[in-house]
Amino acid sequence: MAYILRYCLVFFISILFSCNAQKKIVSANNQTIEYVLCGNVADDRATITIKADKQGKCKINLIESQTGLLVKTKSLIISDIQDFIIKENFTGLKPNTKYTYQIFPEGISSMLGGNFTTFNDIPFSYTFAFGSCMETGSNSDIFLKIKEENHLFFLQGGDLHYENIDSNCTPRFNDAYKKTFASPNQSSLYRNTPFVYMWDDHDFGPNNADGSNPCRNESVAAYHTHIPHYPFAFSDKTGPISQSFSAGRVLFILTDIRSQKVRPVYNECERLKSGTNFGSEAHLTWFLESMLKAKNEGKIVAWVSSYSWVNAPGGPNYKCKESDNWGGYPEERQRIANFIKEHKIMVFILSGDAHMVAMDDGTNSDYAENGGAPVRVFHAAALDRYGSYKGGPYSHGYSKEPGQYGVVEVLDKGKDSICFKWYGKSNSGQKVINTEGKEISMEFCMDINSKK
Repeated sequence: MAYILRYCLVFFISILFSCNAQKKIVSANNQTIEYVLCGNVADDRATITIKADKQGKCKINLIESQTGLLVKTKSLIISDIQDFIIKENFTGLKPNTKYTYQIFPEGISSMLGGNFTTFNDIPFSYTFAFGSCMETGSNSDIFLKIKEENHLFFLQGGDLHYENIDSNCTPRFNDAYKKTFASPNQSSLYRNTPFVYMWDDHDFGPNNADGSNPCRNESVAAYHTHIPHYPFAFSDKTGPISQSFSAGRVLFILTDIRSQKVRPVYNECERLKSGTNFGSEAHLTWFLESMLKAKNEGKIVAWVSSYSWVNAPGGPNYKCKESDNWGGYPEERQRIANFIKEHKIMVFILSGDAHMVAMDDGTNSDYAENGGAPVRVFHAAALDRYGSYKGGPYSHGYSKEPGQYGVVEVLDKGKDSICFKWYGKSNSGQKVINTEGKEISMEFCMDINSKK
């Protein structure tokens, strides 16, 4: 009977956490827990970020949602060292298991928390949602819609906010993250669905930001502090925030091609000097070697590239002095495409920046020398901004309506291929259609191509 009561209580709490929007919990010493994030989830670990408004203590419990078993309890001290933020790392977790976490501020019985499910450690099928571009502190219902779909994780691909910070750096970044994560509907999503995030321009710095952003180091430091991220590719605290993680037999590579970007130099429309999105040979080499390693381990690569890969002379939106998307970096793009072709990398690209849902099946995205690297591309935006059309053309068309996101279904039965279903959805739950009235969706399978 005790077991049944404990199970029912934990089940009720997990449902309560997943349904309730953000609420601020005030402790006995008037410390407020402002927001909580869940991230860095894998088959055996997870990280919880807790943000308060002042110093104080709290307790965190981790419970197996199905059994009610208390896995861990720990007292935490929140100091003023990092904007009253603390991260708790849970390790040694079971794969494919739902957990409930509870946070109790000092001196009170009220709690704040959420749920997450660890990834499986064998081939498995799952879904995830992704999208970009929303107003600072947006409280759109689109975030609740995504949460209700119970995805394995939510991938935010950039422009998390639009503060365009290039001065008074640290206080403004701290305030931007607070406005974003304390938004009730966003908070409800990020507490109950693992949060994966790679920035673009407006949330890294000003519009069309690059490595010359005067707030670059502070922006990187704020990301380190606030975000429950995956391990970084580089230990340099001012270096790129590029990172990767595996979910089943898919390796997700998140490339930071904003903070390292060096723009090309033009004289009118003549490019005098090539630019680079990766910024250094070490950064680009890490990306290429990560793809090759994934291929040799029998994995598909999902590359998160913040902005448009499809853009070239003759395209509908190409500009002769292009410098903000891949159309302005043809040499670097061709080097990547040639590598994909040479090593037969199974890869697709997920992007944001442009406020649209768009897909290309490889018809317009092959930039290898003499062809041979027709990479599939999926854009998903804007979550809560006006529409825009960038790059292109796209084989499956585009939609630049506001209030859109992408869904990816990964269908893996452990055999010699993995299948995928892509589609866009609106904040009303409808499938997104292009300008010709056709649904923007794609289904395909990719062979596992390794040395084994």
